[in-house]
Amino acid sequence: MGNDGKGLSIAGLVLGIVAIVLAWFSMINIIALIAAVIGLVCAVKGKQAATAAGAPTGLATAGLVLSIIGLVLSAICFLSCTLCVLCTVGCAGLAA
Repeated sequence: MGNDGKGLSIAGLVLGIVAIVLAWFSMINIIALIAAVIGLVCAVKGKQAATAAGAPTGLATAGLVLSIIGLVLSAICFLSCTLCVLCTVGCAGLAA
């Protein structure tokens, strides 16, 4: 049994799903951002290994897509949460 990239593809898929789920929680969406980046790397490496071994690349492609969606979603949620906190701090500073 050679290295067909199945393990990396599954890891990318799972991390992509985790990133999408965690992106919706404002206090931990930075973890989703990190999970999405690691999932993206795993999915790309898994796809390369599967292509080299002549194995199916469906899991790697799904992991790649989910990791990209998780990355974009967590980045948007992180930036909007940061902007909200900055606006709240700014308004509290004006009231004082």
